[in-house]
Amino acid sequence: MIEVIAALIRWLALASNMILIGGCVFLAIAGRERAAFDNPWFARLKRTLPWLAITLLLGLLGLLAITTAQVTGNVESAWHPGTWLELLQKTRIGLIWTWRAALALLLLAVALYARLSSRTSWQYALCAIVAALTLAVGSLASHSAAEDLSVLSVLPYMLHIVLASVWAGGLPAFLTLLFATTGKQPDREADRFGIQTLTRFSVMALPVMIAVIVTGVIVTYRMVDTSYAALAATSYGWFLNSKLALLLVILIIAARAHFVWVPLLGRNEDVADAGARGLRRWVTVEVVLASALVLAATFLASAVPAK
Repeated sequence: MIEVIAALIRWLALASNMILIGGCVFLAIAGRERAAFDNPWFARLKRTLPWLAITLLLGLLGLLAITTAQVTGNVESAWHPGTWLELLQKTRIGLIWTWRAALALLLLAVALYARLSSRTSWQYALCAIVAALTLAVGSLASHSAAEDLSVLSVLPYMLHIVLASVWAGGLPAFLTLLFATTGKQPDREADRFGIQTLTRFSVMALPVMIAVIVTGVIVTYRMVDTSYAALAATSYGWFLNSKLALLLVILIIAARAHFVWVPLLGRNEDVADAGARGLRRWVTVEVVLASALVLAATFLASAVPAK
């Protein structure tokens, strides 16, 4: 039971961190046009940033408590701050948690500044960078780092999760703008600007997704090596297979969105409406599947590698 709770807490922290990265990248792309700051959807996305940072901090606190219980083998220690402090002072996991929590606090400060600041886009790029650093530090406690704490072993996994966050973490923002832009009675200027932002994100997402696949293959090879039978005989293999199956469906939807539905938005009204309907329906499905994929990844991170 404690493993399931730990996985759910990791999912909460990971999902909020990923959405902060992707959401800030999306806002930085949109903020290249000063007209973006006058749109209600932009203001809504800005307001979520501090709340996501708070959610990340709460997730990290819960992760510290549950990790303490797992390390000590005593569930009661999850409720003892003194035991937490001992873990932080005496273990590498505790040191990594301290770095990540410190960066998460900095991220909250940057998110609050971005929420309250004037009409400039650089703060969203800064927010994305700090969020990426927060997530990257967490990769030092991954299976890749546990096996060999070197640049060659950790960097592919680090790039994999950060790049996945740029894409998957930006999907909620993409969907927010999509519904705002393709509503029943949109403002034509806002509609034009919204379509331009959606197109820019779609263009950026394609090479990012390719890089996610490449780094994922490298990480998987290191974890599986030649133990291919373990993919069907271990919990790690089943979680990995589930993650790959979800990713395949997501990639099909993403490819269809990039090559078919997004280009239709710039066409005449009837054709654009058809593209918008396809995007609204299937990007919603993509967000749900991406959430499930992140959950599968958290269970995968807690399973013993296949090799």
